[in-house]
Amino acid sequence: MIVMPANSTGWFWHCLARETGKIGHLYSPGAQRGPWPWFPYALDNGAFSCWDRKNNTFDDSKWEKIEPQWRKMVQWAGCGIQRPRWAIVPDIPGNSERTLERWPKYVQHVHDYHINAAIAVQDGMSVADVKALRPGPVVIAIGGSDEFKWGTLNEWVANFPRVHVLRCNHPDRLQMLEDMGVESCDGTGWNRGNRKQTRGLEEWARNKPTPTQSHIWRYTCRSEDKGDELFAT
Repeated sequence: MIVMPANSTGWFWHCLARETGKIGHLYSPGAQRGPWPWFPYALDNGAFSCWDRKNNTFDDSKWEKIEPQWRKMVQWAGCGIQRPRWAIVPDIPGNSERTLERWPKYVQHVHDYHINAAIAVQDGMSVADVKALRPGPVVIAIGGSDEFKWGTLNEWVANFPRVHVLRCNHPDRLQMLEDMGVESCDGTGWNRGNRKQTRGLEEWARNKPTPTQSHIWRYTCRSEDKGDELFAT
């Protein structure tokens, strides 16, 4: 499993990524940088910053300002040599109906750059709802409330091969997620000065390091002649 401390690219994270093979990046619109071969990365969409969790409301006017940055970030990743693992199609946190409605509006932009599309599943969303989407997502990113996320985790893992857990800042849950077969998780708390969290993540990563994993030391690129994907070291 890979942990993606959001937008964290300090020297500590470079060292931990290279030495363990278990650290990556989740970039928000406007915060993309690098990329570096030892950091597998994925793309967030910035919608979470428009959400008022307390009142479960979404600021559409704020999203209108973020959307161009999101589109530019997808283009940046799609035109680069090192490919992202996936990109989360814009969602409405806390609202399953509007998230499903947004899927056909935005998924094509992700596919235009040959990037795997991920859906951020929300409270009330079911496995059947996601399987009915056309085109379907490659990755399930579990979002929504904490109750929904942790309460439905087993169901998503049982029905989809690639699962990412959003907003996970609990060191004591990392081994559980890895044992379940979760592909990755992210969080902003890993790099906010809480030494217990950062130490817990480092201990987990160093427990079973895999610094020679192909997805860390090799990255995909396209042939200029045929557009085929090649592997380069």
